[in-house]
Amino acid sequence: MTATRPGDDARSLEERLRDPDAWHRPAAYWFWHHLPEPEQIRRQVGELANAGIRTFQIQARLAYPIEGYLDEDYLAACRIAVEEAARLGLMVGVYDDYNWQTGHAAGRAVEGHDELRERQLFWTSGTLVGGRVQLAVDDIHSSSENLGPAGMSWHYEGGVSQWGDWELAFAFAGRGADAIDVTNAARLTEYRTDGCRIELALEAPDGTPVTVFVAARNTTSRLVNFLDRRAAERFVEAGYEPFHDALGEFFGSTITYFFFDQPHANFYTWAQHHGDLGTAMPYRSELPRLIRERWRGRHAQVMLALLEGDDAESRALRAQFYEFFSREAIDVFLGTLHEWASRRGVLLSGHEVLGHVGSWNLDDAFGDWDLRVNFGLDYFRVDSYRDLTGVDAQDTSPQLSAKLGDSVARANGRSGAIVEQYFAQAHAGSGSYAGHWGLTLEELRAQAIRHHLLGMRQLLFHGFYQTDGFDDDPRMFVNPRFDFPPGENFEPWFAEHHADFAIETARLSEFLEGAEPACDVALLYPLRAAWTDGQHGRHAREVGAWAEALATLGYGYHLVDEEALVAAPLRDGRVWFGERGYASVVLPGATTLRSSATTDALRRFLEAGIVVVASGATPRGYQEGEQTAEVDVRELVAAGARRIPSAAEAGVIESLALPRTPDAARVAVRGAAWRWVGRVGDEVRIAVFNDGDESVEVGIAASPGAPLARVDAASGALVALEANRLELEPMGLAMIVVGRSGTPHGPQPRAARREVHSSGGWSLELDGHEGAVPIDPSRGWELQGFPAYSGIGRYRATLELEADGELEIELPAVAGSVVARLDGVELGRRGWRPYVFRTRASSGPHELELAVASSAANRYYAGTGFRDAPEPAGLLAEPRLHTTHDDGED
Repeated sequence: MTATRPGDDARSLEERLRDPDAWHRPAAYWFWHHLPEPEQIRRQVGELANAGIRTFQIQARLAYPIEGYLDEDYLAACRIAVEEAARLGLMVGVYDDYNWQTGHAAGRAVEGHDELRERQLFWTSGTLVGGRVQLAVDDIHSSSENLGPAGMSWHYEGGVSQWGDWELAFAFAGRGADAIDVTNAARLTEYRTDGCRIELALEAPDGTPVTVFVAARNTTSRLVNFLDRRAAERFVEAGYEPFHDALGEFFGSTITYFFFDQPHANFYTWAQHHGDLGTAMPYRSELPRLIRERWRGRHAQVMLALLEGDDAESRALRAQFYEFFSREAIDVFLGTLHEWASRRGVLLSGHEVLGHVGSWNLDDAFGDWDLRVNFGLDYFRVDSYRDLTGVDAQDTSPQLSAKLGDSVARANGRSGAIVEQYFAQAHAGSGSYAGHWGLTLEELRAQAIRHHLLGMRQLLFHGFYQTDGFDDDPRMFVNPRFDFPPGENFEPWFAEHHADFAIETARLSEFLEGAEPACDVALLYPLRAAWTDGQHGRHAREVGAWAEALATLGYGYHLVDEEALVAAPLRDGRVWFGERGYASVVLPGATTLRSSATTDALRRFLEAGIVVVASGATPRGYQEGEQTAEVDVRELVAAGARRIPSAAEAGVIESLALPRTPDAARVAVRGAAWRWVGRVGDEVRIAVFNDGDESVEVGIAASPGAPLARVDAASGALVALEANRLELEPMGLAMIVVGRSGTPHGPQPRAARREVHSSGGWSLELDGHEGAVPIDPSRGWELQGFPAYSGIGRYRATLELEADGELEIELPAVAGSVVARLDGVELGRRGWRPYVFRTRASSGPHELELAVASSAANRYYAGTGFRDAPEPAGLLAEPRLHTTHDDGED
């Protein structure tokens, strides 16, 4: 059986909005910290389902005993979980490794196969004196050291990184074009577990520069060698096949896909490290031969170009090497995973290390790692081996992840992305892994909606916790409590409120599904600039400035691959990438292009009326062919290409007034808001989200007489929209269809309102605290004697209504989610603004209860030193109470 894919659902829009399928509902990593009992498994699968989470991935975290991963008991527990998921109609993805880094199967892949452990290439340089030089590679540091002892024990047997099987890869004398291969003149003289020494003897003048490349196998690493096909196959045997042996009958039905997460070798630096390449490079023993064959006598220049040289030739060779290297790594490792998944009838998803996580810029994450040695930053080629695009996102700020994920998916004939959302927010006195127990549902909802409008299909929350850990132990990872929290199910707001969030965002995802989004700007992903300038080159910020500005200004855009750009046809005054036609093409900081074929294509675009813009550092070299880039760019500018110094300058992108793709409807917003426009046949779909603190005006430019309908997020029904203008309050979301009628609904006139005050003030009751206490509802309870309390706080007051009518309860500021009750009867639930409740009420006294669920922050961070002060909790402003009398009079 082969798994179904997103978009296979043939139901109508109305049917899908009423009951979104699992591909569009939220998913979650289910963190296992110990072997669960069957009762706990079934109970927690039920909690997932009740919260509106329709897909989960079991993930054994660092607290889980590594020796127990994939043993008989672990797989038996997984089977119980999958059987329960099948009974409840849930979907399961298989997270493919222990903890979060694909490529080791908790060390099982290299047990008895030491030759398959990761290998790395190091280099060291010196100068000849008297025809000799002695060199060393030592004091090697692993990136895992940043994870502390727990991380080192995870990645290395015995918690120590050691090296062996040292080999000499290359030795070169001279620089640039004068460099020659002198490998035969060098020899290894000392082999150690922490380094090696090399001696080189050569008849050459004193002062001749020498660079030697040496490689070693990490003898204690649990990670496989990603460049070795046999190692990739062994990882599949050890890490994938056990799931098939135990659960194969569910493949293609309940178990739909496998998910890889940041497959990479560790990143290493050493005392003698120097040059442009920031970390050691994964290696296999065949590489020297392949490099010599590929460059036929120019391999010395190629290898030295990895370390130095800003001239055109060095930059071209550097780009050539990273293209060669990235394709080797991608084809070997991801190709092996994809072939297995295809054979077993499941889809393959997951994501590589993404340097833009948490930011619009391409380089704001993992800045100490040189990601060129991790699949070469070639996101488009990586995605060609996936069936479902996956990306990750950090914290609650708007960012590039979903847009880049959707872009690479569309380039490979699909659309949409799974976005893994985690939290590593920095606070004074805490490490990143202490996370964000202070997450509110409003924050989560706002982030999910932004992701959806930028290209996400499914939110994958990181994560649903098996346990909330234990008190009085702030050690990262050892205590599950501080392993990238929050565990959403241990947030006080989860049980009552998450399902409302889940269904609303699932409806938004279904609303966007299948629509072709507006395509105004094709933004080149400047891959070769990353190869030649490094991931921190100017292109990284230029891409970020463009991406953020275009999203803010309401342009429809995607990132595009250079090879697709060269082949893109012209039609109807637009340049086409598959079914997407763009009126503008932007080169953000693209210092290096593949060849003159790219500038030839840009010249064709200009002649067809396409707007071409280059920003930041403009092309100055080609990876292949004659180095005429600077001349070619001057000719493009003379032919009408626009050139701006920096996209980051305030207002510069807006001043360009780039053309927008014609459509039957557009949306104009007065005020800051996120917007999306797409088309399905004759219909135009519009989504607008206001994540600000002020209301915004939304105007819809539709054809005269065109029917308008708005999706009721609470029911999924299409209701008629009488006017082409609406006001969107803070945190308001509007989904509008132009060209389809909705169910009419009558006007709702508002009569004069009268303010109501509570009699006797407000009281507060907290779980675990005896009795109710007087409380000031204008300040959080953390400031009124309960700094370490997280949970449900029940505010109560007595109201005296003078006449029958409508009662409106407005909560101007809340740190949490609210259930309102009047005389014990629930009025409604609100997890985000506006916190407004309305009901019919008779004259006389009434008991009002506002049950506020705070975040978990003050409970879990108390006493840890991870926060300087308690976080706001409960009501933060006096509730506003009004009545509207039946006769409309005060």
